[in-house]
Amino acid sequence: MPLDPNKIVLCWPNLIDDATLSTSSSYWSEEQPLSLVQRRELAEKARLNDAGGVIDIELGTPRPVGVVALAAHNLSASAQYRVIIGSGPNGTVTWDSGPQNVWPAVYATAELEWEYDNFWAGTIEADAAFTPLLTVFIDEVQVTSYIRVAFDDPANPDGYIEIGRLFIGDAWQPEFNISYGITHGYDDTTEITEAGDRTEYFDLKRRRRTATFSLDYLSEQEAFTRLYSLQRTEGIAGEILYAFSSHPSPENFARTFLARQQQIDALSHPYHATHSGSLSLLEIL
Repeated sequence: MPLDPNKIVLCWPNLIDDATLSTSSSYWSEEQPLSLVQRRELAEKARLNDAGGVIDIELGTPRPVGVVALAAHNLSASAQYRVIIGSGPNGTVTWDSGPQNVWPAVYATAELEWEYDNFWAGTIEADAAFTPLLTVFIDEVQVTSYIRVAFDDPANPDGYIEIGRLFIGDAWQPEFNISYGITHGYDDTTEITEAGDRTEYFDLKRRRRTATFSLDYLSEQEAFTRLYSLQRTEGIAGEILYAFSSHPSPENFARTFLARQQQIDALSHPYHATHSGSLSLLEIL
């Protein structure tokens, strides 16, 4: 079933850690090899000393895949990507994104000053305050063991391409969307020291996005095969890709991020055939 843009999307587990990666390019840095995309630390980035490349991902066992994402990348505003899902490098193709812009046109030009470089295209700036995240939602979840990710960025001002993390996982939407009352905010742990003359000094920390919401109308199957399972497998350390909506827009770009649970709340059974649960998500930087 295609994703509904009027519902949240929760994606897990990240299958990249146990996948086998291969590439035909010999330009991956020895100090920053491709295998770094399988490490959780986004600051440890794989580097390709070339204008483009291809990553072939073998999962071994066919698994449901509903999203492919590249986190903490340096792909420029003119870069393009392509995601192909199929039976193998030379096998049958079951889904193909075709060439797409890494940074889609999601800003209305009314929001931009005319002198901005991206005024006429209305594209997100590559150096926006958010962690760069290329999120590719598959039209319908594919059960597959093979994914190819290709990218092309000849105008990259850095002269190389870096990727901090690859995320490949299932995508789930509840039958009934989250309840009203969802909150989106920031976790700011900046430390403030006050001198004797009341002058304040700040030890600035990066702010992390947060999302807290309730799923109050879950069926028994959804509650225990989805949400309860998510709590068990991911805990407070596992990666979850959260999106308020799969529809590309500036608002939804701000509400799509790689996260973990801040806490695990018990599921409840308030009514006949109705279960409920809540999630409190904190961005992974």
